Amino acid sequence: MRETRRLFWATVWLAIALIAVKAFYLGVPAVRTPTAGWDYLRDLAAISFVDVLLAGGVWACGRAALRISGDRRGATRAVTAAVLAFSAFSCVYELASVFFFGVFGGFLTYPLLALVGDVRMLRSSVTAQVTIYNLFGLAGLPLVYLALVHGTMRGTKASSGPWWRPRGIALAALGVLWVLLGQQFFAREWTTRRDRQVAGNPQWVFVSSWWRAVAGEGAVRMADRFTPADLTDFEPVRRHARAGRQQAARRPPNVILIVLESVAARWTSLNRGLYDSTPNLKAESARGLVHDNFYAHIGRSSNSLGSILLSAYPKLNFRDLTEEYPRLPGTSLASVFHDRGYRTAFFTPSNLDWAAWDTFLDRRGFGNLIDDHALPCATLLSSWGVEDRCMVDGMLQFIEREPARPFFLMAWSQQTHHPYEPTPGVPLLGFVRETVTDQYDLERYLNVLHETDRHLGRLFDAIRRAGLDQDTLVVVTGDHGQAFGDPHDSYMQGRTVYEEDVKVPLLIWYPRLYQSATRASTIGGHVDVAPTIADLAGVPAASDWQGRSLFDPEHAPRAYFYVAEDHFALGMREGNWKYIVDLRAGTEELYDLDRDPTEQHNLATRQPERCARLRQRLAAWTDANRRQYDKVR
Repeated sequence: MRETRRLFWATVWLAIALIAVKAFYLGVPAVRTPTAGWDYLRDLAAISFVDVLLAGGVWACGRAALRISGDRRGATRAVTAAVLAFSAFSCVYELASVFFFGVFGGFLTYPLLALVGDVRMLRSSVTAQVTIYNLFGLAGLPLVYLALVHGTMRGTKASSGPWWRPRGIALAALGVLWVLLGQQFFAREWTTRRDRQVAGNPQWVFVSSWWRAVAGEGAVRMADRFTPADLTDFEPVRRHARAGRQQAARRPPNVILIVLESVAARWTSLNRGLYDSTPNLKAESARGLVHDNFYAHIGRSSNSLGSILLSAYPKLNFRDLTEEYPRLPGTSLASVFHDRGYRTAFFTPSNLDWAAWDTFLDRRGFGNLIDDHALPCATLLSSWGVEDRCMVDGMLQFIEREPARPFFLMAWSQQTHHPYEPTPGVPLLGFVRETVTDQYDLERYLNVLHETDRHLGRLFDAIRRAGLDQDTLVVVTGDHGQAFGDPHDSYMQGRTVYEEDVKVPLLIWYPRLYQSATRASTIGGHVDVAPTIADLAGVPAASDWQGRSLFDPEHAPRAYFYVAEDHFALGMREGNWKYIVDLRAGTEELYDLDRDPTEQHNLATRQPERCARLRQRLAAWTDANRRQYDKVR
């Protein structure tokens, strides 16, 4: 009877301890009201119901072991001692997993553990989490757990007997209710959240990944050796860009850099997309160059901002670059033009307080930082900001103020961000005529993209009316892609490194240089934007830029990208080959994009030598990235 009670309280306190760890992850509710409290309980149930299931499984296994042990006192004590030891360890492991959840972008898996030695930037990220407070928590939680079990046993000693059975039934019913409600709340409210993997149980995640690795062919390992030449893709050129692209007798060109929020090449009209969603950009491409193989390095806006503006690869981790490194050293593209007497400004219809963008953009060469608070619109369209129309209105006002003086504008749209809020009063068009997985969101998204494109058409028209078309360079790209469940089972952004998530449009509109529509197959990425613009404007590239001009004949036919969300995967494009290695799952994929543009046929097992060589290049990237950010701690 005593060991049965000990087992009972050991598993009850295990469930409570694991729920408490998940509560620690959620933090304290910002607002203390009944509604906020109920929302908090729903979130807590959603991310801890699997932990309660684990505790129930531990009780069931322990109860079965006690039955097998019979009346042998030594055996029954050994069973409960084993349960207590496992439970105490589970408390430590759960808390450590929550501490490192942000480092690994999920809970630790066996393949990821095997790769920590190869992917060196992970070691520095892990070390950064080892603080005195974290160590104190890791040491203290199992002691508190054991003390609670012991104290409960002592407190109920005098009431030995069947007293605990109705209470046990009540607690078991409460646990079942918690699991059922948590499952429902997770399915309703957490399936699209970036951190939804915290709802898993870290012990089960690790054990199941180990079992898959043992039962299968084993996890793929990153190549630890690479040639010094592999590092040249990530080293600054440290030489001047080629000049002379502009006509010598003309004034320096105005430059407008437009970044379309959450816009993949797949959904535009520029890159032979499925829908005529950007007819104005398509029409303007008759006086420009469209790049068909251009990539974001990650499906995260803040990291794309750093890559585009500073020509620097983002850190290979799970955080927003602008928040982690708001004062990241580097030469801003805006500073290059500001130092040459250009008027400069940054426009967005969103709020620059988000992810410390205001701090990151401060002292980067922008004379003005204009967000939704300063634009000529008062009504928010969504929590993300005002209409993209307002951004274009602000840009037109800026251009008209001093049209004779060269200007550099950088604009970042927002209306195409989820929830894809249409402009009031604008009727929705029927773009999607076939049956697709996420038709509702895709329809709204394409309509909003079409509306943003309409306002960009106003911008191009205004440039022509002002007689500035021969003196203005406009570059349009996307910050990352967007997925709608086709051709892969992925939604929103930043969940994979498939084409719909990382391949973005790139239009270079420059009537002075292009009198007819031109296309290029050059492979490039966001780090190449700044040196390409500098090259076209005839100004030297900054010596610390990691990218290369897309017109540089020495530009490597490669692009690199990664994902740090549902998966922790590195990927690259080299020629027609696309290679992906999932560090958490320990798997690899290889696609021939010329023959398989939607990435449906994995050729990794057929091309082991090619995969090994591309892994070497990715290993070089991780090494260069670690050293790059070790310098800015």
